[in-house]
Amino acid sequence: MKSEYKRDINGNYLVLYEKEEPDTSSYQMRMLVGNTIPSILKCRIQGVDGQFMVCYDITSKQSLLSLYEEKKMGYEDLQMILGGFVQVMEEMSEYLLNPCCLLLKPEYLYVDIEKRQLYFCYLPGYDQDVRQKFQELTEYILPILDHEDQRAVMLGYGIYRRALEDSFHLEYIKKELYQERNEIERTERSSDIQVTKGYYGMNQQQDSKAEAIYTEGEEKAGLQREKNIETLMWQDEEEAKRAKASGSTRHGIIIWCAVAALLSLLVVAAETFGYLPRVSVAVILGVIIAFMGIGMLCSWLLSLRKKKEEAAEENQGNAGTNIPEPVSSGKENFSMEIENGISEKKSKEIKENKAEKPDEKRKMSILQKNCGETVVLSANIVNGPATLVSREPGELATIYLQEELTVIGKMETAADAVVDLPTVSRIHAKIRKREGEYYLTDLNSRNGTSVNGKMLKGDEEYCLQDQDEVDFAQARYVFLK
Repeated sequence: MKSEYKRDINGNYLVLYEKEEPDTSSYQMRMLVGNTIPSILKCRIQGVDGQFMVCYDITSKQSLLSLYEEKKMGYEDLQMILGGFVQVMEEMSEYLLNPCCLLLKPEYLYVDIEKRQLYFCYLPGYDQDVRQKFQELTEYILPILDHEDQRAVMLGYGIYRRALEDSFHLEYIKKELYQERNEIERTERSSDIQVTKGYYGMNQQQDSKAEAIYTEGEEKAGLQREKNIETLMWQDEEEAKRAKASGSTRHGIIIWCAVAALLSLLVVAAETFGYLPRVSVAVILGVIIAFMGIGMLCSWLLSLRKKKEEAAEENQGNAGTNIPEPVSSGKENFSMEIENGISEKKSKEIKENKAEKPDEKRKMSILQKNCGETVVLSANIVNGPATLVSREPGELATIYLQEELTVIGKMETAADAVVDLPTVSRIHAKIRKREGEYYLTDLNSRNGTSVNGKMLKGDEEYCLQDQDEVDFAQARYVFLK
C-alpha cells in the first residue's frame, strides 16, 4: 500500500493507493462513502490511469506520529486514544463494518487538537487481525509515555498486558479504561472529603483559637475590672474614714453640748428648790460655757491624735504594697503608642539618611572616575538563533527558532510560536533544526504554507535559505539565518 499527501482548494488529503480496483458495489464501500461515521475520516474514491486511490480529508488534523514526535504522551492523551478506539469499534458494529479493515498505524491516526478527538482511516479490502494491529499500536505507545505520569504508565502497561492475552476483547479495554476513571473519581471524591474535613477542622481550630483569644481577653478584662473595683473600694474606704473622722468630731461636740445643757438644767433646778446657795446666774452660765469649751477642745484634740495614728498605720501597711493606679482609657494608650512609633520611625529615618550619605558620595566618585570609559558594542557578540521576521514591521511578532522543533499556529496550548490571525490554523506548520539547517513542513493547514510563492505539500520538507519569504496563510515572514 502506497500513501502520499495532496492539497487542493478544499483542503488537505491523505491518499492511499490500491493495486486492485476496489469493489465499489460492496456493502462496506457504499456504507463508507455514503455515510458520515463520526470517528472515521471522510473519504472519496478516485481512479486515475488504472490506479485507484482513496482520499481521506485530514484538513486541520495532525497525525499521531507527528504529534508525539517530540512530546511525551500523558494520561489524558492516552485516555483520548483508547477512548477513541473503543468509540470507533462500537460505531463500526453499529454500521456493520468489518473491524479488520481499520488502519491502526500511528501515521494513519489523526487528532483534532481543539476537539481532542481521534479519527481513523477505514480501508475496505485491507484485512488484518485487529488484535495484532492494536498490539502493535500499544507497543508504539509505551516508549513515548510520560513516565513521570504514574497514571499514564499504569494505564498504558495495563492495556498492553491485556492486548497480549489470547482472549483479548474490547471489554477488557473498557474495564481498564473505566476502572482507572472510577479510581480517579473516587480519589477526587476522597480528596474533596479530606479538603472539606480540613476546612471544617481549620474552622474548628480557628474557632478554638478565637475562643482562646476571647477567653484571654475576658480574663484580662476581668483582672482590669477587679483592679478598678479595688481602686474604687480603696477610694470608698478613704472617704468612709474621712467621713467617720468628721462624724466623730461632730458627735463629740454634740455630746459635750448636751452634757453642758444637762448640767445647766441641774444647776437651775437645784437653785430653785434651795439645794444650792444663792449664786448669780452669770457665774453659773460662765462655768457651764467654760466646761463646754474645755470638753469640745479635748474632743477635738483626741480626733486629731486619732487621725495621726491612722495615717501612721496606713503608711506602714502600704510600704510593701502598690497602690492601684488610675485606669487610663484605650484612646490615650493608643495615641501614646502612635506617638512613640512616629518618633521611633523619624529617628530611624534620620539614622538611615546619615548612613546613606557616605554611600552616595562613594557612588558619585565612582561615576566620576568612569565617566570617560566607552563600551565597545562589537565586543563579545554571539550570533543568535535564526528568526522569522514580519515583512510588515510592527504587525507580527518575531519568531525565534531556538529549539530543535518549533510548532507554529494560533492555538496557545499546542503551538510554540503563536500567530494570532484567523486565517492561520491552530497547528499550522513546524520548523525542525537539523545539522545547522532549518526544515519547514506544513501540518495539513487549511490555507497552506508557501515559500517564495510556492505552496508546500503535506509531507514536503523544505530547507529554508537566508532571505526566504515564508507565508503562513496571510502571515508573511522573512527567514533570517
